Amino acid sequence: MKKVLSLVAVSFALVLIGNVANAQNKFGHVNIEEVVSLMPDIKKADSILQKFRKDSLDNALPFYVGEYKRKDSIAKSPATPAAIKQQVQQEAANYLQIIQNWDQYLQSEMQRKQGEVLNPYFSKAYELISTVAKENGYTWVFKQEGLWVAPPADDLLPLVAKKLGVKLPTGAAGVDQPGTKEAVKPATGAKKQ
Repeated sequence: MKKVLSLVAVSFALVLIGNVANAQNKFGHVNIEEVVSLMPDIKKADSILQKFRKDSLDNALPFYVGEYKRKDSIAKSPATPAAIKQQVQQEAANYLQIIQNWDQYLQSEMQRKQGEVLNPYFSKAYELISTVAKENGYTWVFKQEGLWVAPPADDLLPLVAKKLGVKLPTGAAGVDQPGTKEAVKPATGAKKQ
């Protein structure tokens, strides 16, 4: 009988400890892209990306088209020697391939430049979210856009905006009721319920 009572007491204590430990967990979520968009100097990064596209990429396509046309006309000219004609045809084919794959090239170059320019902002946002979570006692913070189903949790965006010293734009998550519990919706439409 003593063993049964001891076992029941130990089980009860373990359940009680588990409930107390579980009660100490505080859950939150945040969309890191929204945090980055709130950063005061993010417009500087946007202007760098626009300048890169305008100066480096938009001006390159006309150059490639012009070089293709020039090489193609040289290759088709009857005055061009056979040895040079083959080399010029290959160069024209290379330019044509670049032109045909221009959208893909443009997209990959923009992604590369975005990573180069925006990575410091995302690193700063991650540090900021970690600091806000620690200061406010959050034990778990999830990427809002990565959750399909989750229990209600606090949106940390208002706290992060406060830490940045900026106001949330009208219509942003958590503007109406900062610090309220929200259920996370699918990544395709993460909004308050």
